[in-house]
Amino acid sequence: MAADPVCKKEVDEKAPPGGKVNFWGKVFYFCSEECRKAFRRRPQDYAPEIAAGRGPEYDKSKTNESWRV
Repeated sequence: MAADPVCKKEVDEKAPPGGKVNFWGKVFYFCSEECRKAFRRRPQDYAPEIAAGRGPEYDKSKTNESWRV
């Protein structure tokens, strides 16, 4: 089981109801589409240790990161 980074609920990695997202090489699992959308809007709020150094200038359109795995 994984923890949804937004709401902290446990999520089954094999069948996450809200899908999953690859952010800077780490896969995050979501309990709902709303949580996934919240993460995509402001990933640095939910994964600050991964977003560190990538700051406000981070532009997801200019990376090869997969927002939907």
